[in-house]
Amino acid sequence: MRAILFVCAGNICRSPIAEARFRQTMGSRPGLSALEIGSAGTIALDGNPAAPNAVRAARDEFGLDITGHCARNIEGLDADLILAMDGMVTRDLLRLSLTGRVELLGTYAGTGEIVEDPYGCPIEIYRACARHLDRLIQAAAARLEQELRNPGSSSRRP
Repeated sequence: MRAILFVCAGNICRSPIAEARFRQTMGSRPGLSALEIGSAGTIALDGNPAAPNAVRAARDEFGLDITGHCARNIEGLDADLILAMDGMVTRDLLRLSLTGRVELLGTYAGTGEIVEDPYGCPIEIYRACARHLDRLIQAAAARLEQELRNPGSSSRRP
């Protein structure tokens, strides 16, 4: 495995925070250092910036700067592992001709949780979303690190 994509609808709230937080997490997990990390959206308009409250929440919660983020539509993209934020995004991804494995981020992290879209909500909702993403990303990073260490065995949870 070498490439991971975090995917939400517009690629301006959840997936940019997830991408940036996963990159930050990689710094303390050397087993993940060779991965290519990105994000995209199923209905994203290429070039849109991250939502202002997403920028603020990423900065306030994790010291991340996502002001340079530019949205990308999933069309024409692919990765080895594609982690979706919710059921609607997962269904949309499964309709595409992607070669990568598509999973709900929460399922991959072992909880089955979805990450609600904070678009248009107050900053407190964005901050809560960022913390929720962080919890799932830490669990996903641990699983991924284990899978990369032991490629023949799967750490899939029931």
